[in-house]
Amino acid sequence: MNTPPCIEFWQGGVFFMSENKNFVSVLRVWLLAGLVGVLASACSLLGFAAWMASHHCSGSVAVPLATVAVGLGSFCSGWVTAFCKRERGLFCGIAQGLWFAALLFVLALPSGVFTESAAWMRFAAVILCGSLGGFLGVRSHPKKHLG
Repeated sequence: MNTPPCIEFWQGGVFFMSENKNFVSVLRVWLLAGLVGVLASACSLLGFAAWMASHHCSGSVAVPLATVAVGLGSFCSGWVTAFCKRERGLFCGIAQGLWFAALLFVLALPSGVFTESAAWMRFAAVILCGSLGGFLGVRSHPKKHLG
């Protein structure tokens, strides 16, 4: 198998960054993590929408559930970034959390809810979820067995 020098294969086909880091390989990890986070957010939003429709919930439930969905995407994105990079997990998680908070900010811009303190708490929660994902992503590497 001819693999690029920036990727090493390790137990079970999971790939990690090797020590030879270039811009393209780092960008690939960040884009992969962003895609995983967006997919996690989209799937959880679909699940929450189905749950709301089946239980005939009011529209007031949508905002907290959307915050949970974006927080889940931020967590997954931070976790994947830190897991693949194997270093600076908190930085990776905060960066991904800021990215998701910026997306949430842009999507909430037409409604003009930024005078409420609850909107800023949602942004802080999304950043916190991303940083927690990054922190746990660095810590979740399997131990290598000797022998």
